[in-house]
This record gives sequence, C-alpha cells and structure tokens, in this order.
Amino acid sequence: MSVAGTYVLTSNENYLEWLTALGVPAERVTRMVAVKPKVVVSVTGSEVVVKTEAGDKSFTNTINLGKDSKAELPGGIEYVVNLSLSGSKLEGTWNLGDKSGTALVEFTASGATQTVVLGDITAKRVYSRQ
Repeated sequence: MSVAGTYVLTSNENYLEWLTALGVPAERVTRMVAVKPKVVVSVTGSEVVVKTEAGDKSFTNTINLGKDSKAELPGGIEYVVNLSLSGSKLEGTWNLGDKSGTALVEFTASGATQTVVLGDITAKRVYSRQ
C-alpha cells in the first residue's frame, strides 16, 4: 500500500478535546476543527513530506524518519514529531511544550486514519484518498 497520495479530511473524533487539552486557545480550536484540509503526502528515501492546504493557508512539514523533526499544526502551532515508517503505517511520538503523546497514521487504499493520544484523550482524523 502506497503512503504517497492526496487525502481530504472527512471526519474528526475527539479532535476538539485533544486540541483543548494541548492548550490551544478556544477561538483557534473552533477554526481548526471546522476546516477540512487537503493533504498531499510524498516519500523520498527517509523523508516524508506532508503539504497541507487548509482554507486559504498552506504549509509543508518534512519528517525525517526515525529522527526528531519540527512540524506545524494549522494556525502556526509548532511541535516535534519522531515517526518511523513500517509498511503502510507511520508511528511514533510527538512533543509540544510540556505535553507529549503518541501518533499513528494508517494508510489504506481508500484513505488514511490519523490517531493522536494525549493522556486519556484519543483523537482520530479520517481522510479519504483522492
């Protein structure tokens, strides 16, 4: 299963609660939950490049597999992620300030499911493949 492709967000589960637990201001949380981003993923060697288009904003995150990589959420919120690619799964950890948790992105023929955990809050974002 190819990880590379274009994906569009179709649904969120507990994303509002996860963002709130991160300490994202309420007005940003509302906008971040409402937007349906398009994500373009490419893989070259040990790099995964994720270009996100959300409304009139776009940004690109480059993840160096197996190493700490700076990344950005919509709204300019920066964090560090360390992911490994195994088959059709990206899996690892993330850190934002004093908060940390796990991340998993599972790719299928029909799309991708991103799962992030912070303490007892598990958020899922489901994307369809275009």
